[in-house]
Amino acid sequence: MLNRSTDPEAVDISGVSGIIKFFPNLVRVSVRTIAWGCMNKADDTTRHSHLKSDILRSLVKLPPMPQVILKARETMANPNAGLRDLARIIENDQALVAKVLSLANSAYYGISGQVSSIQHASVLLGFKTIGDLITLSASSVLLNRELKGYRLAPLAIWRHSLSSALAARKIAERRFPGNESDAFIVGLLHDAGKIILEPFLSSRSGGQTDVLPAQGPVTEMQEIELLGVDHAEIMALACRFWRFPEAQVKGIRFHHHPAQSSQSALAYVAHASHVLSQRAGFGCATNEAPVLEDGVLDFLELQPTDVDELQQQMIQELESLEEAFR
Repeated sequence: MLNRSTDPEAVDISGVSGIIKFFPNLVRVSVRTIAWGCMNKADDTTRHSHLKSDILRSLVKLPPMPQVILKARETMANPNAGLRDLARIIENDQALVAKVLSLANSAYYGISGQVSSIQHASVLLGFKTIGDLITLSASSVLLNRELKGYRLAPLAIWRHSLSSALAARKIAERRFPGNESDAFIVGLLHDAGKIILEPFLSSRSGGQTDVLPAQGPVTEMQEIELLGVDHAEIMALACRFWRFPEAQVKGIRFHHHPAQSSQSALAYVAHASHVLSQRAGFGCATNEAPVLEDGVLDFLELQPTDVDELQQQMIQELESLEEAFR
């Protein structure tokens, strides 16, 4: 069973005031000698507090997560829904239909050239697979972009997200059967917070190049130093705003530090899939060798040989799917 307990960091973001009230107040120290010595630090804290406030306010102005993704997930969660309900979600979007059919006919699914319609794909591939195809097709538009502030080329975050999603599903198949779709969506969207932070990072880092490494992408610690928030936290807040299941929100929030997640299965799966993708060289890599957090292999009941096998499967599946996106 996935841990669906309430996230200890959960906040109500139904309105701006519900976010702002959780901001820490700045303490003003009246002792002149201490205040003088801490002035620069206090100024930085104030700037970060104001910037974080701006970022959180921006959540209410975000365009909705592509509606087709939300509708597909809702339909898949409805025990009374069927293949026709999924097909109706995209039948009026010809570009999306074409993308789904291209994926369905890719080498990955082993039925190349046999799928001619969404209804036909539904019969051949099944309910859950069609739901994942719809999610994947819509997400490719969201994630396949250049992030200049992060120094990431257009394909970097997309390849990392897709490979992580594939690895997450494989891990869930082994360790948490029945939760493959949840694992897939968390793997796919775990780094999407970078897209939300991109305009703020580009603006903020322009005059502070000393905070960033000489080369390579931006780390979560540098996000916090520059913005007062990292991509995992902001994406978790956005997903709550979009009413994602709490288990998925928690998996995204703690994908860098699953030990802090109160035993969230999806956080451990997301962390492992994220590291597997990095090890394979698929975008968003840091300047340091990626390592699994202590206890992850034990929690997932995996051996080092299992990790190597999962990584090879992930690489093969990514290569099979990527042809459909060219």
